[in-house]
This record gives sequence, C-alpha cells and structure tokens, in this order.
Amino acid sequence: MQTLSHFVVLSLGSNCGDRENNVAGAMDWLRLHVLSDCECSEIYETLPVGHSGSNYINAVVAGFYSGCLEDLERLCKEYERSNGRDEESRKLNMVPVDIDVVIADGDVLRERDFKCSFFQKGYHELAVPSRSHKIL
Repeated sequence: MQTLSHFVVLSLGSNCGDRENNVAGAMDWLRLHVLSDCECSEIYETLPVGHSGSNYINAVVAGFYSGCLEDLERLCKEYERSNGRDEESRKLNMVPVDIDVVIADGDVLRERDFKCSFFQKGYHELAVPSRSHKIL
C-alpha cells in the first residue's frame, strides 16, 4: 500500500511561558519527527487576535507529511497537550503552544488563520510553490 504524502503549512504560536522556546521547540519537533523537506519562517511577535492578553510569538512551517491529515492533526494536538495546553490554560487564554494545519495540498483548511497577520507574516517568508489556494 502506498502512503500518501501531503504538502502542509502549519501555524505555530505561544503567548505564555518561554514563548520563543515554546515555538522553537515545536518547530524542531515538526522538522525532526513529523515533516520531511521542511521549511520554517523566522520566529516573530504579533498582537493577540480575538482576545486581550499577551502578545504571541509565532512561526510558520511548511513541509510534507506522509500519512492522513487526521493523524497529523491528532499528533499536533497531542504535542500541545504534552506541553501544557489543557482546559485550564484555555479558560485563561494562555497558550503554551498552538499548532494548526492551515493549508493542505493547496486547500485552505483554516480560513480565519490564513487571513490573519500572525500567519501571513511567516507564510510570505516561505518559498511555497503556489500562492493561489482554494478556501474550503
């Protein structure tokens, strides 16, 4: 059976704790254990969107994932939980680390994130093959 490989673009963010190291750790995890042919933006700071609170440290990562997208989503949420993203932190708008699949195979899966500056800033640093996307 052939494994399907998906080209994905992920948004990473953190607004509490050691924000820069939280994002850098997630980037390393993705690059070393999850994605192949990975490209990462610089790490940068943005204002919060949709709530007040601390500024975010963000990055965007693109690469290929061999497997189904549901498994990638599950792996990312498990990584978040193992790094402190739980119900209590969510209630307090504290985000130790957030990893979201924004684009897969040219389709925009998270339109709100795609349009936000926290994604667009890092996304435009990457050499993504096509800038025309279908929003689902």
